[in-house]
Amino acid sequence: MRLRNLFIIFWPFLFACLLQGLDSASLKGKIIDKETKDPLPAYVTVEGMELGSTAGYDGHFELNLKSFQAGQEIKITVWLIGYKKKEVEAKIGEDLIIELELEPLAFHEIVVSADSVVSDEKSQKTVTLNRMDIYRIPGTAADPLYASHVLPGVNNIPDASSTLIRGGAPDEVAYFFDGIEIKHPFLSRSLHESYFSIFDNQVIENFSVSTSGFSSKFGDALSGVMDLTAKDSLANGEGGLGISILGLNSYIGLPIKKLGTFVGSYNRSHSYLMTKINRREESEFGIENAFAKIIFPLNKFHSLRVISLFDDYDFSHVSGFSTSSKNRILGLSLTSVLAKNFVIKSSFSQTHFRTFYQFQDKFRQEIEDNIFQGRFDTSLDLESHYIEFGADFEQRKIDVFLKSGDSDDYKTQGTRLGFYINDKFRILNNFYVHWGGRIYSLNFDNYKFYFDPRASVAYLLTRNDILRFSLGIYHQFGDYFLLKENKSLKPKNSYHFSLSYDKTSEKTNIRITVYDKEYQSLFLIKEKNIISNEGYGYARGAEFFIKKKERRFDFLFVYNFLHSRRKENEVQKLVRSPYEIDHSFTAIFALKFKNASLGVRYSYASGMPFTPLLDRKWDDESQAYLPLWGEPYSQRYPFYRRMDINGTKTFQFLKRMIVVYFGITNVFNNKNILRYEYSDDYSLRKNNYSIFGRTVFIGLYIPFF
Repeated sequence: MRLRNLFIIFWPFLFACLLQGLDSASLKGKIIDKETKDPLPAYVTVEGMELGSTAGYDGHFELNLKSFQAGQEIKITVWLIGYKKKEVEAKIGEDLIIELELEPLAFHEIVVSADSVVSDEKSQKTVTLNRMDIYRIPGTAADPLYASHVLPGVNNIPDASSTLIRGGAPDEVAYFFDGIEIKHPFLSRSLHESYFSIFDNQVIENFSVSTSGFSSKFGDALSGVMDLTAKDSLANGEGGLGISILGLNSYIGLPIKKLGTFVGSYNRSHSYLMTKINRREESEFGIENAFAKIIFPLNKFHSLRVISLFDDYDFSHVSGFSTSSKNRILGLSLTSVLAKNFVIKSSFSQTHFRTFYQFQDKFRQEIEDNIFQGRFDTSLDLESHYIEFGADFEQRKIDVFLKSGDSDDYKTQGTRLGFYINDKFRILNNFYVHWGGRIYSLNFDNYKFYFDPRASVAYLLTRNDILRFSLGIYHQFGDYFLLKENKSLKPKNSYHFSLSYDKTSEKTNIRITVYDKEYQSLFLIKEKNIISNEGYGYARGAEFFIKKKERRFDFLFVYNFLHSRRKENEVQKLVRSPYEIDHSFTAIFALKFKNASLGVRYSYASGMPFTPLLDRKWDDESQAYLPLWGEPYSQRYPFYRRMDINGTKTFQFLKRMIVVYFGITNVFNNKNILRYEYSDDYSLRKNNYSIFGRTVFIGLYIPFF
């Protein structure tokens, strides 16, 4: 079955290799910013021909011109949003350096909402990390979701296998990948042992972490959105092969003449060697992951994209606990350029997720989740307004099987519809507005629609100093089983208010933010099997972020302050939120050498709140001890601290570049307590430590091109 899966994923790659032709006449060059000399991913087209190319993020491009002769003159046009279009006369065979000048800032080039963004793109006035930063950040295993934990507004401790944004619960964050909403972004839902996400950084082009004021394009999320995009059309081939103590990883990006582009990766890991080296053989896990994307340009105006992704994960522990998951995603999208300023994208996807959790023969839970999605996104550039509108739908069917003595099977399904519109425009030269709204509904018996208005403004004090303010209403339906059994329940909602100041320069980014998030209609358990919308709460805080890049070193520091209260679930009064990490900071310092790098990361966080056990009492009816709990979430676990180190070294061997890398997680082997567990009679308390003790990780990577 595994061989069959690999064949399905990689048959486009095999087909692409057969289509590679001989070298032809070409025009090469590099595109840079005239002022900063930074490389630019600009577009290059040949005058009078339906021929063009996109420069890579290193600024390099190549046009294959087999119908021309060496030395023949042609005219090319180079352009990129935010820069003045430039026409260049060139000769076949030349290697050009092309400088572009900045245009005055247009309204749609300003990031109006107070988001954090991880991207390789030249972004206007926003907090950024590039893809190499993700590789270099110690303690993240080059996983993009874990790298996002160093951004302002993400309150996680480094060991958390979920994402907490500004005091929100893990399920208040929505994940999107190439337009597909991903319901299961981690290899396992169990916090006991999950670490990696299903996303391979080798194929990620960019992703944004929206912590406030996120677009009405996205719905069913109370706190934030992570929107990831896979690599797309490539001008040049790229790829590599990596081997580490965890296993094998590989990647290839291949332009296919006249047909498009193929992007694919395959990774296979097992913990045997790593746990042996680090003397932690009480558990083991195995991971298999593959991704493929092929882009077909049907003609000048239409392009088709097909993506497929599968992940297999297995974990077992000597205690008798084990889990396994399988995630299969298939997507298809069509992009149509109906006019120079009018683009439509239609996409459809099918997701099949299956997992089980088991503890010896005492307990077993199986979950099967089948999701079909469709999206229609339209953008219209009217010069004075940049308008986006569209619709999305989702059909979801969930089947849960429980076996603990008796067996039970629970099933539910629902259809969600959504419609949205966004408009960006400029009122004054330095004053920008982004407003929009979303209407959506979830159907079990009948449709009831909800409306979320959202707005953000941005004011440029100078070209390098910007103020942003955003506000909006956000709804989230929550657990389908609860909604099905409690027909009167409305979706949960939150009101966001955020104010931020950014100062950016070539070497330094600074952001200061204050925010307020008010929760309403949270689910509150009144009595057994009776749930109401009487819950409420809030999350208020401040953030400080600074990133500095010098020739010999990089420095990053982020501090988050959070004050949060919730009345929700079994808690019948307003108390400290279980997701409140009131103080957290991360500092990263990376040295850069000619052929090497060395990075150090230190993280500190307040302990998570918990409900203390005061005593126990004997119950004659059940013939067992029952716990006597204190005030809900009135105490905290000990504060969390961890230091990580990583490094790389590049050298040549047999005319081939090789990258050797290493990492040490939790250098001082700090015993960070994640939770307490109690004996059956509540007489003994056990510390449950983080699974990330001191761990050594080594490997090498060999680029193909």
